[in-house]
Amino acid sequence: MKRIYRSILLLAAALPAAFPAEAREIIDINRNWRFTLDDDRTYGEPAFDDSGWQRLDLPHDWSIAGAYDKRNPSGPQGGFMPCGTGWYRHSFEAPAGSEGNRVFVRFDGVYMKSQVWINGRMVGEYPNGYNSFEYDITPFVRRDTLNVLAVRVDNSLQPGSRWYTGSGIYRNVHLIVTSQMHFTDGGVFITTPEVSAERARIEINYHVINHNYPETRFTWTDNKSLYVWLRDGNADAAPKTDANNRVQKECTLTSILYDADGQEIKRVSTKHRIGDYSEADLRQQIEIDRPHLWSDQTPYLYKLVGTISYDGREADRVSYPVGVRTIRFSPERGMEVNGRQVKLQGVCLHQNVGCFGSAVPLGVWQERLETLKAMGCNAVRLSHYPFAPEFYDLCDSLGFYVSNEIFDEWNRGQEWGYSESSYGKMPYTYHLYFDQWGETDLRRMIRRDRNHPCVALYVLGNEIPNQRIQGIEIAQKLKAITREEDPTRPVTAACDFFVGANIYGFMDQFDIAGYNYIDRIHPDSLYAAEHARYPNRILLGTETYHKTRNHVSIRDNASAIGEFVWVGYDYLGEIVWPDYRGWDEGMLDIAGFPKPEYYLRKSYWSDEPVVHIGVRQGPDRDFDWSPRNVADHWNWQGRDQDTLEVYAYSNCDEVELRIGRRSLGRKPVGRNDYYALWNVPFKAGTISATGYRQGKKVAEHRLLTAGKPYAVKVSRIFRYDDVIRVELCVVDKEGIRIPDSEAEITPGNIPSERLLGFDNGNQYDPQGLKYASAERGRCSGGRMVVYLKPDSATVKATFDSPGLISAEAEI
Repeated sequence: MKRIYRSILLLAAALPAAFPAEAREIIDINRNWRFTLDDDRTYGEPAFDDSGWQRLDLPHDWSIAGAYDKRNPSGPQGGFMPCGTGWYRHSFEAPAGSEGNRVFVRFDGVYMKSQVWINGRMVGEYPNGYNSFEYDITPFVRRDTLNVLAVRVDNSLQPGSRWYTGSGIYRNVHLIVTSQMHFTDGGVFITTPEVSAERARIEINYHVINHNYPETRFTWTDNKSLYVWLRDGNADAAPKTDANNRVQKECTLTSILYDADGQEIKRVSTKHRIGDYSEADLRQQIEIDRPHLWSDQTPYLYKLVGTISYDGREADRVSYPVGVRTIRFSPERGMEVNGRQVKLQGVCLHQNVGCFGSAVPLGVWQERLETLKAMGCNAVRLSHYPFAPEFYDLCDSLGFYVSNEIFDEWNRGQEWGYSESSYGKMPYTYHLYFDQWGETDLRRMIRRDRNHPCVALYVLGNEIPNQRIQGIEIAQKLKAITREEDPTRPVTAACDFFVGANIYGFMDQFDIAGYNYIDRIHPDSLYAAEHARYPNRILLGTETYHKTRNHVSIRDNASAIGEFVWVGYDYLGEIVWPDYRGWDEGMLDIAGFPKPEYYLRKSYWSDEPVVHIGVRQGPDRDFDWSPRNVADHWNWQGRDQDTLEVYAYSNCDEVELRIGRRSLGRKPVGRNDYYALWNVPFKAGTISATGYRQGKKVAEHRLLTAGKPYAVKVSRIFRYDDVIRVELCVVDKEGIRIPDSEAEITPGNIPSERLLGFDNGNQYDPQGLKYASAERGRCSGGRMVVYLKPDSATVKATFDSPGLISAEAEI
């Protein structure tokens, strides 16, 4: 051991130390990787010839690019998509200014069981496929030749999940260059312990590590038991040391707060003596008058910049968004944000998105969150794992409360007879790693995400099989770890076996009692029944059905702080019907198009007047998660003799229905139903619903019968930094969408490298979800989406379909 330690110290001595070109350089290395879906240990050697491998950019999900096949061992849970083991390699020059400094590589997410080599040396392995992680690669970076980063990704053990996970390096990768003194990964913690309309106090805790100062290094004395300091090789010029033979220097810690316009509003600096080869915990406070408060309604963000410097030079610099807010929970008033009572109007989300699989451009999520926001949604539950870091940035800026979840299971399987595996929820899921990695994973998630104002609570487990006596000790340990890392937020667990969890005391271990599908046990009284039994509890519907009774029970009970409906968007995997690609009971389909349920939910959650027509198209599915089986079109030819159920989803006082010019009268909207209902015969033409509040017209929705297919139409274009979403539909001569069209549409005049994929929202359609290798997409319900890569060059794109007039758009 002494030899190893000595060799490391001498290596440090051999490297001339300097400051990086900037105090902290974060270098995107997503471009120009090589990939193979194969496995050989020689792939980690720097001399290996990878020229025959596929060339690609990250993020990358190899599963979604593969073939859907019911023989794939991922099974229905994994969407029958391929998995396996793959390798990635990337060559890079040593970053400028990195000599004598620290170099880290950070992965935001690799699914799963990654092993990382740098220049033939393995620097670490990590089984978790959802957490971010980083390695210090300083000793292995070379400056005389290209460096080779190799990553082995093993997702071969299947079935390994209850949903589609994707495979590969599906999130961003960065190199980070810092000086020898720097803030540690996750080592900055920002809180707002005092907040009012008049004043706010922001507290910043910094964890600093220092290896050695630029002008100092050490060598061993002759007896090899002590070391002496050298300055430029001269022991007489060595800096002054403390009693522990450590060099001490006066360092300046500075915190600067900027407003949303980038104007500096407060600066605080303090002096600290820090030794080399040491760590320090430092604290500062900033007070501001008349702060802008962060909430779902006013997501105002300050920016905090922290620096550490000495000898007149900046050693490190970090920045974080700051939302000044308080969130309090109580049985009497539920959830209060800055003193205002708030209900969590939330949806559960999986991270995969149609043709992208799990490698989703940020712009896709921005559009999806904006669409949820327009529905009145103010919260998201990340089911059942941490999302990409930039997703939380979006939630900060858009004003969402995040239920941040970490585990879908701990270390054992179900006990009551319906588990997929007696050892875990699936044969090769997280129970295999929990005992060794659970604490590490929890701390990593919290340290990464705790500075986001959007994070409202932590979920320590979803439908954990340990909801009995044997789970109490684990729950207590996880809660204690959470308190160590972040004492400002409550914890919960999403309990589906809450009858037993109540009996055994499992639910009492958490700050908030989380219920999955409470109406399974209390179909009529729901949260009122639990509040009567446990009046001191704070209640949360961690997972709920679409049924209106869940919303009504939460609306009318102060101790019930909200719900997360399963699910917001359809997703891949967790197949419950034959020939599906994934779950299709969401409020929006997998392509991102709203279903009628979206507008019913908007009636619950939005203050904006809503009215939306839904026509029953068949019996409801005998499936608890299914919403009402209605469609929002007026093409029911062939059912002229039938009487149709027409729902007008609304939050208005009353709704008037018209067929053509004939009024069918006004009907009140039930306070606990959020709709008015008519039974009417079908007549081609127009059907319209008008909503009234206090006798005044405030909203209208109209459906028209479509004629024959005539043209392709570009209905909407969303442009973001990393993706363009083009929504297309097939219309008649009047521009009305053809609701049963399955026309194929081919983009024209678009370079193939800009084409990212297609989607039509139909989980039945084996051609509906296509990756970038496809040349055309197919409509479902008369519409589809094309995703394109942004480029500085503008092209006049065409969208062509045989027998139809083409659409054009400048992209």
